[in-house]
Amino acid sequence: MKEPRKDSTSSLLEVLRSAHPADIVEYHRRYLQGKVPTFASWVDEIIESKGMTRQEIFQQADIPQKYGYKLLAGEKHTTDRDKLLRLFFAMGLELPQAQRGLELYGLAALYPRKKRDAILIIAFNRGISWVDQVDDLLIQHGEPPLSRCRD
Repeated sequence: MKEPRKDSTSSLLEVLRSAHPADIVEYHRRYLQGKVPTFASWVDEIIESKGMTRQEIFQQADIPQKYGYKLLAGEKHTTDRDKLLRLFFAMGLELPQAQRGLELYGLAALYPRKKRDAILIIAFNRGISWVDQVDDLLIQHGEPPLSRCRD
């Protein structure tokens, strides 16, 4: 395997252009291991950088603490993107951070061609960090509010 000049996506794609299936283990060891953060480590880093507590986030997101801790630690997994979006709004994330969080969690990114997602994108871009304000915006435009936790 040819050594890339840097870890940019284009240089990694160049490495993969000449790679064989037998090179996968070596490629992972050399270029990927430890470089892609887990969702839990990514969230920890953001919470620390913002100087927030998890309790504040859960309260603002209207998510039960026990459930919220499990979600952020990766102990519990949800397929309901709205639960994470509640947390991301409460954390005051910007759109690129929210998209990255969804990606790391394994959920679909917000898609600007969907009306509801477009409203959520606008809310992130405008710095709205109150879930109630996001819900009001969604309802004003005929869309369902962010789903609530039943746990």
